[in-house]
Amino acid sequence: MTEMPAPLDVDEALRQPSIRLWRRLMRLTQGKIREVEGALSPLGLTPTEFDLLAVVRAHPGATQQELAQHMLFTEGNMTYHAQRLLSRGLIRREVAGRTKRLSLTPEGSALMDQALPVVVDIHEAQFAELTTDQLQQLEGLLRLLR
Repeated sequence: MTEMPAPLDVDEALRQPSIRLWRRLMRLTQGKIREVEGALSPLGLTPTEFDLLAVVRAHPGATQQELAQHMLFTEGNMTYHAQRLLSRGLIRREVAGRTKRLSLTPEGSALMDQALPVVVDIHEAQFAELTTDQLQQLEGLLRLLR
């Protein structure tokens, strides 16, 4: 017969370094996302839409499936977001059989020309307190968490 582990004390569990770090990462991430949302909102973009436009710009003519893999989207999620950008005239879809390739329209490219400096500036500000060495160390530590 398998013995059940003793229940954890909630206060004790919340003091565990891994839980404290997880909670700190979540609060930090949520705050940083809100900053990006606020910066992109005047341009009529969400962070997800910006990311999709950026990936399409970096990989023009890529298939929806390829782009979904770059963004870690499901195919359904990719279709939903692509449809939203298509309806706004920011991307175009070229269909050849079952293959759907996406690229930016001139309007999408112009919007990215506006949005990219905004996002770069906000991320620069978000990490401004860290030195180059600290940024490299943080990147290395985050890679270990894969």
